[in-house]
Amino acid sequence: MSNKTLTVKHTADRFGQPLACLQDMPGEGAEFRAANLRRLARGLEMIADECDRGAGLVHPETITYELDQAANPFTTYRSEIRGGYSTAQRLAALVKHLYNGAAHTVRLDNLLSNADEYHARIALELIRWYADHRENCPEFMRLARELVERDHPTTDDE
Repeated sequence: MSNKTLTVKHTADRFGQPLACLQDMPGEGAEFRAANLRRLARGLEMIADECDRGAGLVHPETITYELDQAANPFTTYRSEIRGGYSTAQRLAALVKHLYNGAAHTVRLDNLLSNADEYHARIALELIRWYADHRENCPEFMRLARELVERDHPTTDDE
């Protein structure tokens, strides 16, 4: 691991499940500042996402991940957006609004005035990411569809 990259060999364990072998990790006693820890955590999230998608199951592959790459807030804050508490519901409403504003309204004043600093930052990161990527972000599209389906399930009769 350098300051800016993390090299991982994706393969499968003996049960055929995805396995990530991190190379050149710092050893015991390594010192990290908060910013470095956050960068490492974002990198590990990217690696976990690749494992979830089955990286290395067909054939082992080695990938170098850029740690300075901006984190996708639709992935990073997925649990906060899907949470059952009121601010999470407002964040979910924001995601659905970005997905289809005509069908899903959102009150930004309500969201921002009732959110703590952490959740307000999440809302702003979501808007910023959407402004840059729009519907070209598969994680955004997947999450938005999940939220719409969760809140408005379809039945086989429809």
